[in-house]
Amino acid sequence: MLPEARTERIIKMHLNRREPQMTLTRRNFLKTSAGAAALGALGAPAFAEGDTFIVNMFGGRWEHDWRQYVMPKFAEQIGRDFDLDIGLGMAWISNFRAAGPDNPPFPAVMLNEKYTAMIRNDGYFAELTPENVPNMADVIEPAILKGNTAVTGMLAPLVIAYRTDLVSEPPKGWADLWDERFKGQLGLYKITNSAATMMAMWAGEHFGSGRDDIETAVAKFKELGPFPQIGYSAQLTPLLSQGQVAVAPIDLGEVKTMQEQGIPIDYVVPEEGMLVFDHSFSVFKNSPDKQLGFDYINFVLSPEIQLWMAENWLIAPTNKTVELPEELQKWPLQPEVVSQAIRFDWDETLAIMPGLNDLWERTI
Repeated sequence: MLPEARTERIIKMHLNRREPQMTLTRRNFLKTSAGAAALGALGAPAFAEGDTFIVNMFGGRWEHDWRQYVMPKFAEQIGRDFDLDIGLGMAWISNFRAAGPDNPPFPAVMLNEKYTAMIRNDGYFAELTPENVPNMADVIEPAILKGNTAVTGMLAPLVIAYRTDLVSEPPKGWADLWDERFKGQLGLYKITNSAATMMAMWAGEHFGSGRDDIETAVAKFKELGPFPQIGYSAQLTPLLSQGQVAVAPIDLGEVKTMQEQGIPIDYVVPEEGMLVFDHSFSVFKNSPDKQLGFDYINFVLSPEIQLWMAENWLIAPTNKTVELPEELQKWPLQPEVVSQAIRFDWDETLAIMPGLNDLWERTI
């Protein structure tokens, strides 16, 4: 972890740094990409007009913490300013496709594995090896993805949270969500969120003939209705905090945050196995700053940053050399625990998603 004192020192160190020049939007993203393409056509290095190192990140606390506590350290390491492209998976994918594999907007990218899989086979990414990303040598094997085109840098456990003041008998696993005692008390994700996709595939396998049994999966979720469907975890947290729902699958980090706020909430690791948000990192192979992309991923995989994410976000380290301090031992972050999580092949998942999404939207 970056100790508080060290974190404060980093913040002070960068108070006088030049503020980021822009917040990227789709419009200026595409303008930047178009400019890069034009420069490339003229034989000039893409992004030659600026030296700001840009990476993407989710909004909310993710943006705040990455901007304040993590990226200043990397910026200091490379001697360049930085900025963040804030957004979500599908919007990023649309932008990357608009720019094309020859004109990547920035050197490295973080995506939910669901989205990485959408462009992985189109030749966007460089191979990651211990030679170009030395910390790859220390990551757990399940973190190395699909021909070394991506590595899991942030593994976020998805558990079942429940209000201790509203639930007398907590659920033990995913199947318990269908128990009558939770009828009308559930909050769930929209099918566009990978959490709902994973739960649907689990339901197809558990109640039906397999992960591709979308008819059974959707029928089972219809039994749970009505329930609020939310787009992402930050929208689910208020519902739990206000008691509008009593039980919900949610990121482990959100549970910690609510507990720190005094919300009477606890969680269970589902007995069938927890799910995980699999945030993978890749390097665009045609980026003129490709080496900087490798350096960034190496930085993310470093024991220091992996431990910082564990302590601040309850992200399970994928670097096996990280030693979790005693105060984190109560959380399901250990390699032997996360290695037992239910994982999915997103290349196969993408094949059933159109049918699943369509049936879900028409049925639920």
